[in-house]
Amino acid sequence: MAEKNPKNTPAPEKQMPRNVVSITANKCVAEMCKAKPARAGFCEEHYTWVKEGLLTMDGYKAKDFDKKYHAWMRRKAA
Repeated sequence: MAEKNPKNTPAPEKQMPRNVVSITANKCVAEMCKAKPARAGFCEEHYTWVKEGLLTMDGYKAKDFDKKYHAWMRRKAA
């Protein structure tokens, strides 16, 4: 009976691909932020902003950013 792999090369499914691209984020998704992401692709500060509605999940400011930001600052100061 003949061998299936006569040249002793690794099977195709066991070879590692050479063009692997990392899918993890290298920086925060928010605009102009270069910090390392901590949660959901955002740094700690911007993650809080997303939860408060100041940023969208895409990292852009909300339409009514100024109004929400001032309200958040009042709540935070109290």
